[in-house]
Amino acid sequence: MTADGSNVADGRYTAVLDRFETTDGGEELAVLLLESGDEVVAERAIPTWRLPENARRQDAVLELALRNGYVVSMTYDPETTERRTEEAQSRFDRLAERPGEESGDGNGKS
Repeated sequence: MTADGSNVADGRYTAVLDRFETTDGGEELAVLLLESGDEVVAERAIPTWRLPENARRQDAVLELALRNGYVVSMTYDPETTERRTEEAQSRFDRLAERPGEESGDGNGKS
C-alpha cells in the first residue's frame, strides 16, 4: 500500500473513511483507504471540507475517481456504509458471545 496514493492507477475506487487527522497548521484531514476488490491499495488524505457532508463520519463508504493521483470526484454510498456497519456489528456480537452461550434463548437475554 502506498501511504500517499502515488503509483495508484487512474480509475474508480471504493474508499472508506478510516480516520481524521489534524495537521500542524490546524487543518483537519480525512484519511481514506482506497480499495480495489477486497484489497486496500492506497491511502489518501484530503481536507475534510472536500467530503460530502453526509460522509463526514468514520467508516463512511464512498465511490471516488482518481486522475493523475488526485481525487476528482466523490459520492457517498449510504447503502454500502450501512451494510458494512451491520456486518461489523454482527461479527463483533458473535465474537462477544461466550462459548456455549446461545443468543435469543427466550428469556429476554441475548
